This record gives sequence, structure tokens and C-alpha cells, in this order.
Amino acid sequence: MYLLPTSEQEQILDAAKSFLTGEAPLSRLRPEHGEIGNRDHELWPQLGELGFWGLALDEAEGGLGLSVCEEYLLYREFGRHLLSLGALGLSLGARIAAKAGADVALAGLISGQTNVAIANPRGPTQLGAISWGAWHILEGEGAEWIVAWSADGAALFRAEQFKILESVVAMDSHMTLQRAELENVEPVAFVSKVQDDIRLRALTLIAAYAVGISEATRDEAVEYAKVREQFGQPIGKFQAVKHRCADMAIRAEVAYCQATYSALALDNALEDATLQVIAAKVLATDTALRNSADNIHTHGAFGFTAEADAHLFLKRSHVLDFLGGSQREQKAELLRQPSRKDYGVG
Repeated sequence: MYLLPTSEQEQILDAAKSFLTGEAPLSRLRPEHGEIGNRDHELWPQLGELGFWGLALDEAEGGLGLSVCEEYLLYREFGRHLLSLGALGLSLGARIAAKAGADVALAGLISGQTNVAIANPRGPTQLGAISWGAWHILEGEGAEWIVAWSADGAALFRAEQFKILESVVAMDSHMTLQRAELENVEPVAFVSKVQDDIRLRALTLIAAYAVGISEATRDEAVEYAKVREQFGQPIGKFQAVKHRCADMAIRAEVAYCQATYSALALDNALEDATLQVIAAKVLATDTALRNSADNIHTHGAFGFTAEADAHLFLKRSHVLDFLGGSQREQKAELLRQPSRKDYGVG
């Protein structure tokens, strides 16, 4: 198993970095641009031209024929730039449509010409031939499609199949949030866990996004510690600040290693792939939360202001924590996984 990015993967990363640096700087989320929602969906067609929404689909399905590992590297960059989670909806929606043979949706999804929201459970739910339950809809404003996943499989719905109860203000005000219900409807496309475990792919990409946040907040804290002065010297010279930044660096590296291995485990269909992916989601989201908080701490009083970018990472990290299952839920599932001895290891 090769753990370092290949030259082809580096080219994908370079393309993503170049595009996001120019088109999706963090400055777009500052107060002067408005605090409710975002306009990242305007970037979807351009990212579609780069092939990112069909990155891991077979060439026969209109994709580039790559793997979840390339998607993982891409979402790590998305996390660094806090790109709208509508991106995750597009990637998963395209995969669901492709695997279920829903040609009616596939072309628009791969090209990025349509918006896809994410449904996250907020009570008892069921996904399958008949789906129902109470949901939170993330990035639902203007979305034509909505994706949802569970332990049983993943589904693609038309937005109008959900009954929207109310719009609410999210903790992360740069995302839209609605409360909705499904009342015994048939999804446009459903892919069972046996066909393709899209839930594990979703958790892998969420972990990658969280790793990106962990690394971005580490870098932001270090850079600020170099220029902010107290008592006539940069605060980075103070031992307490040094130790905090070192802890952030270690946590980010550990999260990156676990998340990277989980993507490889999923791609290679290892027996313990489920365990590795859930562990990555738990570790990466916890690291994103802790590094985001430490980044605010390093920025001092300025870190608590709307003018600083630091608070943006913390709010998005809380969204990631509950997307696809909170840390408590994921840890409970992690404990139910077979031990290494059950896999014949150790």
C-alpha cells in the first residue's frame, strides 16, 4: 500500500489549490459579504469542468475513473477553504445516480449545473424503496436535489419530495438550514450498502474536510504568532504559545495519517475498512474542533471578533461533528466493530 500522493494526484491537488486560492479565498466569508448563506454554488460549473464531481466515477459513467483517495485529497483542500458542503452533496449525488442508473440526474450533477443539498437525520428515519423521517436540510436554498445516507444505503431525492417545515438560523451562518420531513416517498435513486457503501465514502470525505480545517487552523495560528507582538516581541516566542501550536501540529498530523489510511483501506476493500473510516471521522472532527478553538485562543481577543477568520473554522467544525453522526454516535458504533483479533491481526 503506497501512502504518498502520486504524481497524478499531485496534479489534481495543484489544480484544486490554484482554483480555490483564486476563486474561494476565506475573505469571501467576512461580514462585508453578508453572513447568511454563501455563493459557492456559483463555482460548481467551473469545478465540474475540472472533472471534480465525477472524479471517482468510472469513465463509462462519465467520470475520470479515479478513486476515493483522489476525492479524499480534494476534500482536504475544500476544508482548508471552507467550501460549501453542497460540494459533498454533488459528489455523493453523482455517485448515487451513477450506481443506480438514474440518467435523468447524472449529467447535471457531474457538470455541476445543479445544486444538491444534504439531509441529516434529526429523529427516527428510514431510507430505502420507501423513505420517511425527520431531517435537517443543509444548503437547501435553490437545491434541485437532496442526498441522504444511512447504514442501509444512500438515496437521491428531488427537493420537492421533502416537506419543508421551517427555515432556521444555523450555528454556521454561512450555511442555510431547514427542518423537513419525508412522508413515505420513493427516492429517485437508491443504492444499498451491498451495492456500494456510500455512507463510508461520505464519512471519509467529511474526515478529509475536517483534516483540511485542522491544518488550516494550525497554519493560521502559527502565522499570527509570528506577527502579533506583546511586551516588544512576537507572541510565538512565549513558551505557552509555542506549546499550543506544537499540540495543534501533532493533532493535525495524527488526524491526517488516520484519515489517509482510512481512504486507502476503503479503496482497497480491507476487512477493517469500516473501523478505520469511523475512527478517522471521530478523530478528524475532534481535531478540527480542538484546533479551531486553539486558533481562536492564539488570536486572543481579536479571535472572538467577526473580522477574524478564526471563528469560521470552529462553526464549520461543529457542523461536521453532527453530519453523518455525532462523535458520541460514531464512538458507539466504533465500539461495536470487530477487534483486530477478529480480523486475524495481532
